[in-house]
Amino acid sequence: MARMITRPVADIIEQLELDGDTIVTVDRLASVMDEVGTTGSPRMLAYELQRDGWLGTLRSRGAWEFIPGSRAGSYSSGDRFLEFRAQHALRTGWSGVLAMESSASLLGLAQRILDREVIALPDDVAFPKAMSGQWRCVRIEIPDEGVTVINGLPTWGREGLLVGIRPSGYKGIAGLGQWLSEAPFDVDTDKVLRLLAAASAAARQRTAYLLQASGNREAAQEIVDADSPAEQPGSGRVVRADDTTPSQGSATTGSTHISALEVDREPRHRRTPGSPLPRREMRTRCRPSRHRRRLPGCPTHRTRRYPHSKDLERLPD
Repeated sequence: MARMITRPVADIIEQLELDGDTIVTVDRLASVMDEVGTTGSPRMLAYELQRDGWLGTLRSRGAWEFIPGSRAGSYSSGDRFLEFRAQHALRTGWSGVLAMESSASLLGLAQRILDREVIALPDDVAFPKAMSGQWRCVRIEIPDEGVTVINGLPTWGREGLLVGIRPSGYKGIAGLGQWLSEAPFDVDTDKVLRLLAAASAAARQRTAYLLQASGNREAAQEIVDADSPAEQPGSGRVVRADDTTPSQGSATTGSTHISALEVDREPRHRRTPGSPLPRREMRTRCRPSRHRRRLPGCPTHRTRRYPHSKDLERLPD
């Protein structure tokens, strides 16, 4: 379909073509009008450009997709991140970053794209209404060191993705196990340790498990060794591999080496027979005879060469 270029908007279209704009906002049109010396209303100009087929409609109010002349008609580019780009163009300093499956696809890891893209937002930032339905939001904050920019899109890097993965937030568990087992997941171990500095013990255990499941046992061991020293049996903490004291109730007697992800299964608190388990203890203990959910890395589990999707779903969230 042929598109018309009228004389009043010719200079504006030329400037947008030269600058390579993908998203056009009202403020952007106003600045271009000042550059080319055109007077008038930016919103009225946006209406004319949209009517002539130079701007495409988006759900984000006040933003449009610029359709350059190199396309054979008024057709969208099909970029699945257009609404995400529009939010960054409308809000200067918006803290939204691509996360989970979206980050894995940009990094070239995920081989399957899910129906909804994922962004990570802090707890005090509202989820845009224009992205509801087509996007999914997770409330996870990764330090700026774990964020990178790919094709103009802020996203989690390899280290940020490794630290930020949660079983409740990563829906493509089968795909996660697939790309995680293809080759050892190479990361900057020092950066991972810095990202985990303010993280919980569950996050450190989860990160070490993912690294070990991918075959990068050296990095997993460094994360475990950098953790706090092991407590006495009954603490439920991850036991360090360099601990020379065998855990109580260990099947191997006289052994001085303990697996990097071995979890002490002794009860945290003594209780009288028949009394209910505390809620926190029920989440951390592994009792196959009473609870269906088991912690990954538990010594009672069978050792697999590659991570199973059910094991990834049972990671501490």
